[in-house]
Amino acid sequence: MRTLRKLLTLLAAAAAALILSLPASATTLRSVDWTPTEVGALPAEDAQWQAYDLPLRWTARPGEAVRGLTLRLRTTLEAPPTQAWAVLLSHASTGGRVSVNGRMVGEIRTADAATEVRWRRPHLLAIDPELLLAGENTILIQTAYRGGVHVLAGVEVGPLAEISREYELRYFASTILPWIGGTLAACFTLLFALLWLRRHDPTIALVALASAFWVLRSAFFLIETVPAGGQMWLDLLFYVANGGFAVVMTLVLLRLAGRTSARAAWMPALYAAIGPALLIATGGHAAPHLDLLWVPGLIGMVAIGLLYALLSRVRKHESLQIVVITAITVAIAAAIYDYGVAQGWLPEATMLALQWAGPLLLAALATPVVDRFVRVLREAEGARGDLESRVREREQMLKRNYERLREGERLQATAAERQRIMQDMHDGLGTQLVSSLLLVERGALTQAQVAQILRESIDDMRLAIDALAQGNSDLLAALGNLRYRMEPRFRAAGIELIWDARDMPEELNINPDHVLPILRIVQESLTNALKHSSARAVSVALQVTQAGDEAPLLQIRVTDNGKGIAGERVGGRGLMNMRSRANKIGGTLTLESVSGAGTRVKFTYRLSEYHTGLTRSPTQLGLNTEAIIERFREGNG
Repeated sequence: MRTLRKLLTLLAAAAAALILSLPASATTLRSVDWTPTEVGALPAEDAQWQAYDLPLRWTARPGEAVRGLTLRLRTTLEAPPTQAWAVLLSHASTGGRVSVNGRMVGEIRTADAATEVRWRRPHLLAIDPELLLAGENTILIQTAYRGGVHVLAGVEVGPLAEISREYELRYFASTILPWIGGTLAACFTLLFALLWLRRHDPTIALVALASAFWVLRSAFFLIETVPAGGQMWLDLLFYVANGGFAVVMTLVLLRLAGRTSARAAWMPALYAAIGPALLIATGGHAAPHLDLLWVPGLIGMVAIGLLYALLSRVRKHESLQIVVITAITVAIAAAIYDYGVAQGWLPEATMLALQWAGPLLLAALATPVVDRFVRVLREAEGARGDLESRVREREQMLKRNYERLREGERLQATAAERQRIMQDMHDGLGTQLVSSLLLVERGALTQAQVAQILRESIDDMRLAIDALAQGNSDLLAALGNLRYRMEPRFRAAGIELIWDARDMPEELNINPDHVLPILRIVQESLTNALKHSSARAVSVALQVTQAGDEAPLLQIRVTDNGKGIAGERVGGRGLMNMRSRANKIGGTLTLESVSGAGTRVKFTYRLSEYHTGLTRSPTQLGLNTEAIIERFREGNG
């Protein structure tokens, strides 16, 4: 038994040593002693202390001078700690100089003649373990305050490592969270204001206004020091922000209920304006009463709007906007909770519930707008796809119509070309063959004459084939073929055929309908010179000239140095046919002849858009019959 007792005694001693070696946990202080003092002075030895439970709230009239106050807190330790300790002031709105057992451990700025202070962030002050004693330890807070509502709450003492985690949590809730909410609201304000400028939608305007009011409300919690006399204006900012935000929420709910009349909008706005108006009218003295009576009215106004929206949707069997309704319900509950904390009816909280419920509500309000925007984008994409499909169908239809049009034009051109060939063959070769057949049947032609007629008919047929070949609108190429066929005959007759095409373009594209008449004029001129001129040389000169901005002129001159044409032959039928062909295509034909000196046939044709090409190299010529005719005319003149 003795051995068992010794063993139990050793185990108890080890457990006690282990417990004593563990770090002490943080202690939350529940009471505080109060005594008024001079600003910055320590309380007198015989000062009268009044005990209060924490959290402590007191109110001073606005406009009063700075007052001094000392707050005393006590904590009991079984043994001095061996590690760093700290005191956490979660809500010490007036600041102050903090001392432990008569030794100062830190100072938080307090109000003075030029500044008003209302701290909302927590403060963490480290305590040297040597300052702490076994038994009772006293913490003094020497502070100063001006008008308004002041708070001391959430005072904890304990190891620095443990208190630091609590401090970080409270700092996030009191400072970082309002920054996040205000920044998010500022982004929403800018975004939806820009959207409203593009599209004047009431819903977009309400979201922008709600976000702007939340920016103002967040600024109230982030501004902790103001110049003397500025606290009332900071409170005014808070009341305007709260009232405006509540009005916007009520209008959103009334729109969901289908109530969009001017009366439904003005009544909430008038009630929201009462709070700021009374604050200004009373010089800030009405603030406690507004917090007690006016703020619950804002919460009730939003709640009535929520009830209207729910009843209207249920009565009309319309689908509820679950996200918006839920977010507003949560925001109303958070506002009620914060109101209870502010009035001291509920325990002091780590954070105000509306600090996180408000940004969530803004995001919920933006949801229908974003949903509508996404739906419009989808409709636009569908419309674009439908439009692209219709455009493709229209392109295919236009392509088919164009192909049919081209086919119709081709058939029409083919028919016109066929008609032209038939008419030309009928007027030229057909007439010549018929007249020759009549002469042969009468026996009026010799064999040589029949051979000559057939030769000319073959030439005429070849000329028509060259001129009417598909796509052949190059006059120079057609004239080259004519020259190729005529040169052997001129050589056989002992006549030199000279072709002058200097300074001509590489190609001379003209109206295809005009190629054959020009070839016939040149052929007729060459044939007449070959048959009747008795010349030693015949020259064909081609030239393109242009004067100013007028269209260029094509000149073709066929000149021989033969015996000339007698006067009675100048107006013959052959020349009449040549002039007729020239006139039909817009050209002119002139004939100059000097007896014994030669003849010159001059054809002039106005070129248009068909004339293209580059300048060709000149060809060598050796006969200038035109100069001979000019000198002969001058001699006879």
